[in-house]
Amino acid sequence: MQISHNQAKLGMRGNMKQNCKLSNIAVFLLVLVITTAATNPPLGFLIESINSDAFPLMEVRLSAWDSSGKALEGLSPTDFQIVEDKGDPLQPDSLRLDDDSPLAVALVLDVSGSMQGQALKDAQVAAARFLDRLGTEDQAALVAFSSDVDPEPANLKAEKEYSFTHELKIIYDAVEGLEAEGSTELYNALQKAIAMTSQLPEGHRAVLLLSDGMNDPESVGDPEIPLQMAKEMNVPVFVIGLGYNYDKDYLDKLASETGGLIRIAPRSSELAQTFDDIANLLKSQYVLTYESGLTSAGNQVETEFTLNNAGISVSRTIQVEGLDEKLSAYNTQQTQQAAANVSTSAPTVTEPTVPPAPLVEEVSPAEEEPQLQQLLGQPWLWLGAVGLLAVLSFFLFRRKRKPVVYHCARCGYKMADGVNTCPECGETRKM
Repeated sequence: MQISHNQAKLGMRGNMKQNCKLSNIAVFLLVLVITTAATNPPLGFLIESINSDAFPLMEVRLSAWDSSGKALEGLSPTDFQIVEDKGDPLQPDSLRLDDDSPLAVALVLDVSGSMQGQALKDAQVAAARFLDRLGTEDQAALVAFSSDVDPEPANLKAEKEYSFTHELKIIYDAVEGLEAEGSTELYNALQKAIAMTSQLPEGHRAVLLLSDGMNDPESVGDPEIPLQMAKEMNVPVFVIGLGYNYDKDYLDKLASETGGLIRIAPRSSELAQTFDDIANLLKSQYVLTYESGLTSAGNQVETEFTLNNAGISVSRTIQVEGLDEKLSAYNTQQTQQAAANVSTSAPTVTEPTVPPAPLVEEVSPAEEEPQLQQLLGQPWLWLGAVGLLAVLSFFLFRRKRKPVVYHCARCGYKMADGVNTCPECGETRKM
């Protein structure tokens, strides 16, 4: 079978179109890989809080992720190293995963005119999916921005801006009712959300931004204000860039310098998974404990934390405040404890003990009389007394009397009993 010249030309054109499509796909994937690699470091982690109340035991709460922004799982204490005030490296005592810690997130959603249509619908579904991951102890706020954004956190625009609340249905309903229109006042929206978040106690809190464009108008807002606020108030900003027209340089800097990360969603259909990944990261918090080795400290102690995972290392340096007071109180407590131990270990002299005197129960006269009456009323007592008297009488009456002998008082003649006159001299006196 022969093929005509025209058919051959059509076949060549078809092959060229197919190769062109394949080339475009390859270039797109290459750009995506390069962009992703350049956006996030191969390893990242955020130290959210350091608790020194039980000094020298320190408790650190942190989040850790890989280059794609997904939470790292299965970390162990050996993956971390701590250096206090440029001293010797320390190893953590323990590391555990806490997925119940209360979280506060300010959702900052771009609803400018460029988000009309499917992009807004997918963004609404993704935000609702994110809220589904939150619990009753979590809080959420909303700043849906386009034109005329007031950066003052107390001035909330009806139906588009809501302060932090545990009633997540309020935020659900507000997200569902959003409409896209107007310009993109990105800087003012960020400033407002960061100010709202900084009013909460420090800890597990963050700002989550979705944007598909640049700040517009360019003259509205100051890009440095939200950046400096987030850094000074320790508010991490997590960024989702939709498409390829977002302000890459600024948002990369915002995420990296505040301790957050940036994720790219080339198409709006990928927003749901991206929001879900960040929700999983924010809800997967590690709690690390270690014993401080400080023997002296100033008002601020530079502490470096290093994470090693899969042959990659990344470090974060934190200025920990108030350790001078904690160290002083701990040293005082140790000194007092040592003194107490010395006093308790000294030899003690024991005095000989005198056995206690037997207790004599005292009986009052009022108590003696009834007892005596009770004793006298016993019949055996009277029978015994009568018997004793009879025995005594018997022995007394049986005893013979000795004859009495008298002598004459004059001549001394012995006179018999009953003789009243001395037969010798006639004397009547006798003795």
